[in-house]
Amino acid sequence: MVLQVETLEIRVVEEGETSSSSSTLPPILQDMANERKNFQMNLGKAMDTLRKDMPEILKTAPDYSIYHENISVVDPSGVQLTGIENYKNSIKFMHQFLNFWFQSERSGIQYRLVYDFARSSIKVSWHAVLIPKMPLGKPLHVDGISMYKLDPDSGKIIEHKFENMSINNTPVVPPYGVFSLLQQEWGLVGTPGNMIPAGF
Repeated sequence: MVLQVETLEIRVVEEGETSSSSSTLPPILQDMANERKNFQMNLGKAMDTLRKDMPEILKTAPDYSIYHENISVVDPSGVQLTGIENYKNSIKFMHQFLNFWFQSERSGIQYRLVYDFARSSIKVSWHAVLIPKMPLGKPLHVDGISMYKLDPDSGKIIEHKFENMSINNTPVVPPYGVFSLLQQEWGLVGTPGNMIPAGF
């Protein structure tokens, strides 16, 4: 079951303020309630941050404060990265790649963000249009789904998984990644397709 989440209203009890429910719950239930409250707060922060970052994700680094230091990133070709530094490097490489081959001022991305209760993940469906710099190069239409899974303890994003990716309606399926399809589309040679995950 997938529901659209537009706003997430959470009331935080300030220090010195009493909550009517806190005095009536047994300690173990109170701990569970506090954990759920923390999770909801982190979920709200993650969704707000993703909503702010997505429009410029092709050009600007995102806010990394919502990501776990041991984040795992998986793309359809099976390439996997672990760790926030590797994630940052993959985003930096993506920006360099896009800036070299595409017109950043004319390229763009559209997205839809929802919370997937069944998978306890934030789901972002996106469609990117990339306008090449090369003469007569045809635009690339890249579609995909990014699933962001939150760590139940820290509330930070512990996994970023790319699903259902395609370039100009050609699915990205194992063992191929997005760079393999770019080579097919344009005849590019020597693109390091196994260096980073395939998605955006």
